[in-house]
Amino acid sequence: MRKKKSNKVYSQEVIDTQHVFTEDNKVFIKKKTSVRSNPKEEWSPIKFTWVSVANVQDSLVLE
Repeated sequence: MRKKKSNKVYSQEVIDTQHVFTEDNKVFIKKKTSVRSNPKEEWSPIKFTWVSVANVQDSLVLE
């Protein structure tokens, strides 16, 4: 029997993520720092607006 060739593709790209949390309808993002240089976590508020999925779908343009 012949072996079937795999069609799987694996990405070597790294996904850059950030820690966030919400409080009192505000979004905060964790500042990226080294634990050695700054053991204290720093969180900063960011401008962010919640948008419904329906609004996003309405704004999409099909080509």
